[in-house]
Amino acid sequence: MRVALVCGHFMPEVGYQEVWIAQTLARLGIAVRVVTSTAVSSSARRIRRFPYPAGIEERPEGYEVLRLPVRFRFRSAVISAGLVEAVAEWRPDVIVLIGIGKLFGAPVLQSAALQSIPIVCFLSELAEYRQRHSLVARSIAWLQDRGFELVKREIYRQAIHRAQLLVCNSPGTLEWLQSYCCRTHEDRSAVNAKARVLTLGYDSSLFFFQAEERAVVRRHLECGEDVIALTVTRVVPHKGLERIIDAVGELQRHGHRVRYLLVGALGDKYEEMLRRRIEAQPRPHHFYVFPFQPPEQTRRFAAAADVGIWMQIAISATEALGTGLPLLLPRRHSLSHLVRDGINGWYWEEPHGFENSLEIIVQRLLKLPEESRCQWRQALAAENRGRFSYEAIVGQVLREVGFSVLCPGTCGGTLLP
Repeated sequence: MRVALVCGHFMPEVGYQEVWIAQTLARLGIAVRVVTSTAVSSSARRIRRFPYPAGIEERPEGYEVLRLPVRFRFRSAVISAGLVEAVAEWRPDVIVLIGIGKLFGAPVLQSAALQSIPIVCFLSELAEYRQRHSLVARSIAWLQDRGFELVKREIYRQAIHRAQLLVCNSPGTLEWLQSYCCRTHEDRSAVNAKARVLTLGYDSSLFFFQAEERAVVRRHLECGEDVIALTVTRVVPHKGLERIIDAVGELQRHGHRVRYLLVGALGDKYEEMLRRRIEAQPRPHHFYVFPFQPPEQTRRFAAAADVGIWMQIAISATEALGTGLPLLLPRRHSLSHLVRDGINGWYWEEPHGFENSLEIIVQRLLKLPEESRCQWRQALAAENRGRFSYEAIVGQVLREVGFSVLCPGTCGGTLLP
């Protein structure tokens, strides 16, 4: 079986779903060519500053990457010549398109030469991505909406009718697709027939739970049986990080043994501001701020933590699920598929329920001895593998378009001790 994976940006050192999907397909014995551009994603320029070289690269994970020179780019949009030819040359059985809003994959949707090949589109758009917290942000959001109406909507409508399967990364993405892209009864019928909510996932060869890794990191932090809360994200404003820091500090002030581990700092003025905020807390030495880490180190941090806190959807939250880390999330439509209350995490009620929920969870976790925490984590990691690993997700995707691969099954839930 041969798969062509098409995306405007492909950054193995950053990860994200296109990388994990390519690696998973290759591990399942499928021949994979990633067709992408030489561009670096605008959101990751602090991680890699220079474009990739054009041409073919054989990845050690068992797939190849063909990078095409950029002909045009604006913000996240990128266009390259020769895309259809690069895909057709691979003679794929299935084409996977990721991030069609970046315009790169549009020629594949429109190509008559590729008309007979099934297409799967992975979609991750959300209405909440439009930030409107200030006049400047509202102005940018307005311009983005107008650009979507003029350029991108028709590309999404082409995908709705051309693709065999529309994979939505959250219920909020499906809602966005129905609200923003369906103009006709035929559009709505196609979405109803083809769309599936299958979530962001994780590479199970990189994200899993090992009690030994947990013990090593916790010994290094000298944290005893303190509760460690974790967030892995790009440390930028408007992600609710100040609120988390203050909540942890308040729990410390009331005598709770709790610490906070933040991964994803960018070494900028915002990080400096957060560090000053941390210094104002009762136990600043129980806060840890790290830059982005390789997946192996992120996994170790997640294994050492006791609860993961995210204020908005992120693939790093799903990756943490691979280690069996229970999550504390706002009860929001875009996050409603990740947590089953009391099984693999908890929801807090917006807008004011976070601090109280965190205190209750910390109190419960402090009562659990380390051995019980590890047993619970091992059980959660096994359950989550059947729901969130890319083996499970890719297996369902391929079955939906008429192919079959050997993938792990699902497991039952395990209640919090």
